Amino acid sequence: MPNATPSQRNKILSLSLVFLLTGLLGCSHGSQGEQAAGSSAAPAGAAAAAKAAPAAGSGTAPAAGTGAAPAAAAGTAQGAAAAAPGKAGGSSAPAGAPAAPPAEPPLAKEKIPAVVAKVNGTPIAKGELIKMAEQIHSQLAPNQPETADFYRKVLDQLVSNELLMEEAKAAGITATDEEVNKQVSELKGRFPSPEKYQEELKKEGLTEADLAKQAREAFVLQKLVETKVVNDVKVTDQEVKAFYDQNPDKLKRPERVHVRHILIRVDAKATPEDKKKARAKADDVLAKLKAGGDFAKLAEESSDDPGSKQRGGDLSWVSRNQTVPPFESAAFGLKKPNEISPVVESQFGYHIIQLIEHQDAGMVPFDEVKDKISGFLKQQQQREKFLGHVKALKEKAKVEIFI
Repeated sequence: MPNATPSQRNKILSLSLVFLLTGLLGCSHGSQGEQAAGSSAAPAGAAAAAKAAPAAGSGTAPAAGTGAAPAAAAGTAQGAAAAAPGKAGGSSAPAGAPAAPPAEPPLAKEKIPAVVAKVNGTPIAKGELIKMAEQIHSQLAPNQPETADFYRKVLDQLVSNELLMEEAKAAGITATDEEVNKQVSELKGRFPSPEKYQEELKKEGLTEADLAKQAREAFVLQKLVETKVVNDVKVTDQEVKAFYDQNPDKLKRPERVHVRHILIRVDAKATPEDKKKARAKADDVLAKLKAGGDFAKLAEESSDDPGSKQRGGDLSWVSRNQTVPPFESAAFGLKKPNEISPVVESQFGYHIIQLIEHQDAGMVPFDEVKDKISGFLKQQQQREKFLGHVKALKEKAKVEIFI
């Protein structure tokens, strides 16, 4: 099946916003992506890191393999949510508990003053706050109410940004035109056409000059943090091993199979005759495989799964409950490497599956995960040092907030 489309593909996200919300300013970029392969949860602290961003949504780093294998039936997440305490018709609060305070109403934009803050005398304009808030709201947290508290949290990030830019200027840190132009060119290249790029710019209320300015600012901030703030952070081998030994529950891997497949797609509205032709094609491919045909080559030639056919049908690792039941049953029923399933029918069509490797559930081996643990711990330490640095800047600065 085709790979899932990332939620922010072909979106123009403010480059300074990217900096604010990734890694160092609190969205814990990679806290999921850098967790141990196969672990059931991110290492301790990831959840807290994610909460530090004003409105960063969860799930920005998709789980490995998402969308590569035939997806499990929709509704699992919704069903789990419905089963949780506090669903409609019930109450999660204990008897006699005080009622929750009423939700804060959204803050009308006309009530926001023209200058929302001053940082060492430098004003932060209402327009700057609203633009950043709108980008966060539309792209990262569409369900976040635009309350006064929401705006203050966004403003707090802008204050941090201004203090860091002042520090970078004092240190003589700049970004070259070449660096800026390269970043903007790479962003343009993500769009299918120049027209789509311009369309998205207009939609986000940005000009190319705005984008270039944000790219320059992002590079300056990155250089400052890397060279002046977190440059001396190091993670020792002892720290990595201690984390591994102390967090066995976070480093468990479920039973999984590394498989590849060939899909002969059948449309949901296909006629019986079309289904018969598709089945005949699948049977023909299976016969070629049994006669010694190369699975990868036949996948490239015959598979209707654009997400895997160019990789010889490789779906990488698949755990239980990641695929539709007929596919899962057949994949986990294979016992020996290179064993090939019979033709398997699912709602997507007809599959032929080959087992590459099977792994039982258990702890992820230390050698396999040590680099990822090291990366996570380094990121965590960098984040803590960075936040401490920003806090110290705020304590020394004259910061006036007007909302």
